[in-house]
Amino acid sequence: MFNPGYFEDDMLGGGMYPRSISHRAGGPPRRFDEYYRCYPIAMLPGPERDNVNHGGKAILPPSALDKLTRLHITYPMMFELRNGAADKLTHAGVLEFIAEEGKIYLPYW
Repeated sequence: MFNPGYFEDDMLGGGMYPRSISHRAGGPPRRFDEYYRCYPIAMLPGPERDNVNHGGKAILPPSALDKLTRLHITYPMMFELRNGAADKLTHAGVLEFIAEEGKIYLPYW
């Protein structure tokens, strides 16, 4: 049964994830703010990856993994993607870190 207030009332800190997962205990949340040029998966060089279009996972560059590692992030990695020009927002996970620098490849939603 759907209970809209279930996560807000739990004893671990509220929200969808417990406090220890949403940010490091004893410190402020660490942010990963980067700007990338977004492309559809169809433009990813190499073999076709039709199955990637059916999930909510993005392909980021290796430098993103390096920065995330230095931030000591917690898993699973979930990203908020913003298009400031269109004032739109969505969320995605990460599939691989193989994109060219400065680019991110997203599934066709």
